[in-house]
Amino acid sequence: MREIQIDDSDISIKEANKEDLIDLNLCAKEFLQLIEDFNINFINHKYFTLTAYYKKLLVGILVAEEKNNTVDSLEKIVPKTNLYLIYVNPNFRKNHIGKKILINYLSVQKKKGIASIFVELPHKYKKGIQFFQHNKFHQINKVKDKIILEINLWNDFGIRSSEFISNNLSDVFN
Repeated sequence: MREIQIDDSDISIKEANKEDLIDLNLCAKEFLQLIEDFNINFINHKYFTLTAYYKKLLVGILVAEEKNNTVDSLEKIVPKTNLYLIYVNPNFRKNHIGKKILINYLSVQKKKGIASIFVELPHKYKKGIQFFQHNKFHQINKVKDKIILEINLWNDFGIRSSEFISNNLSDVFN
């Protein structure tokens, strides 16, 4: 396997559409098969998918899914996503493509108002765990042979600012 050194400006990140499905499968079919019903759910827009292209060659993929549940507790009303996959073609690794896709994804999710992002990895996948930890994810749980990492995009439960109705605090509390 030979690594290709590229200029960062040669990489373009975009949201995938139906026409990208063939390229996605050519790039990372064995990994996409690990995601339940990926092809059908991708076509039905269940997944948020980013692609990284070097010129016209697909070299990186990110697949995630929003997990907004019915409201019955505070934990469930906080919008969150599950990140299923970041894959970079082995020939293009060490060019920061994975990081570029992740930063783009985090930016989109923050604009959408997503509070936190989870990723579940096999505990034996040390490089993947290190990648996410290096990019501000922290371990929140260990289940059987998997590690669950999270990054919080909110540190204030979505409260961006507050204003008092009155300038006199005694008026507010009376």
